[in-house]
Amino acid sequence: MEIWKENPYYWEYNGKPVLLLGGSDEDNLFNDPRLMHNLETLQRCGGNYIRCTLSSRDEGNVWPYEKVGELYDLNRFNPEYWARLDRCLREAQRGEIIVQIEIWATFDFYRDNWLVNPFNPALNVNYTTETTRLETEWDHHPARKPQPFFHSPLALNDDRVLRTYQEVFVRKVLDTSLGYPNVLYCLDNETSAPPEWAWYWAQLIHAEVRKRSASIQLTEMWDDHDLRGPQHRATYEHPEFFSFFEISQNNWQVGQAHHDRIMWARDAVANQEGGIRPLNNVKVYARLDHAPPSREVNINRFWRNIFSGCASTRFHRLPGGIGLDEDAQAMIRAARRFTEAFDLFHCEPRSDLLSDREPDGAYCLAILAQVYALYFPRGGKVRLAIDNPDRALKLRWFDPWTAEFGKPETITADGSVILQSPDTEQIWLALIQASPT
Repeated sequence: MEIWKENPYYWEYNGKPVLLLGGSDEDNLFNDPRLMHNLETLQRCGGNYIRCTLSSRDEGNVWPYEKVGELYDLNRFNPEYWARLDRCLREAQRGEIIVQIEIWATFDFYRDNWLVNPFNPALNVNYTTETTRLETEWDHHPARKPQPFFHSPLALNDDRVLRTYQEVFVRKVLDTSLGYPNVLYCLDNETSAPPEWAWYWAQLIHAEVRKRSASIQLTEMWDDHDLRGPQHRATYEHPEFFSFFEISQNNWQVGQAHHDRIMWARDAVANQEGGIRPLNNVKVYARLDHAPPSREVNINRFWRNIFSGCASTRFHRLPGGIGLDEDAQAMIRAARRFTEAFDLFHCEPRSDLLSDREPDGAYCLAILAQVYALYFPRGGKVRLAIDNPDRALKLRWFDPWTAEFGKPETITADGSVILQSPDTEQIWLALIQASPT
């Protein structure tokens, strides 16, 4: 994967810009028997993006280490684990599917999962609580109290014994994955670890990649739901470490705020020394704070990410999202067909062109004087400013549930045009393109 030079908010794969669209039944598909079913289903509906947490906590998963008697030996890798990861990357590459790996599966190291994790000093032959800073129980939520596993760098606990085994694990991940061109890397899953943790691993990984004469695209995923918070600064203010901005936690935001925070993030990366970078959403939630999951909310966040100029959007697994169910497949199929009907990759989010608009009423992507793509979360009416009123325009409404365009209409505009969706019962999209002169 490379960042597309013509518009660095997007990715390039096999020499072409690409929008990453995805969903899956599980986040650690490499370790799950549904791998091939998910990859094949995703391909059929036009998807090209999966999440790959290096997690082993689900039934049927294997851990990365072998046992010696009743205890794990962190010097002995489990061949089955690494074969599964290699197979996932290989099969995804065949289908031109991008895999976003998360190296440290945060929740594998907390609560009940820590009680079965090979890194637990009670479960391996390599160290004890006396020779590391680790404890055998850690009954805390990651957002409330990061455990000592995530404080091993020199600038924190300087736990050299633990860090040695962590480094060996990271090198094994790189040895397994760096040969594949279809991989993006994220250090953690919604971590609340200190920033020194992330910076340490970013430095080590880049050094290892240079030794291998390879290249890598790396990010971090923080827990803070507000992209403007201090945790996220550790990513977007350090382009020397992180080449893209993973903003999935923004998908706790709802409606207009969801879009507005993405606009803030676009400006934040653009104003850094490293300049514009892709904004990825490897998990889009259906959940709301203290409320049951909402299918409608999940679908609207998925589409809003596209119309906010994000490089990727992917439905989170059930029950936090709708995974790769029939509705998710329909939306992925529709998003692929709609975005391939115009030059998405030269568009910019231009909701400022819309007036007579309710908050969260409509969003716009545009190439001025050429293309205007609109998204209506609940249908409705809006006025669109168009700066070439003397040129004939072609309007087509698009129904995402059928993935079909309606009959084209020729419209004219004296500086603006009012657009009224076919109904207000569902999502609607509109595509306006200038007719050839």
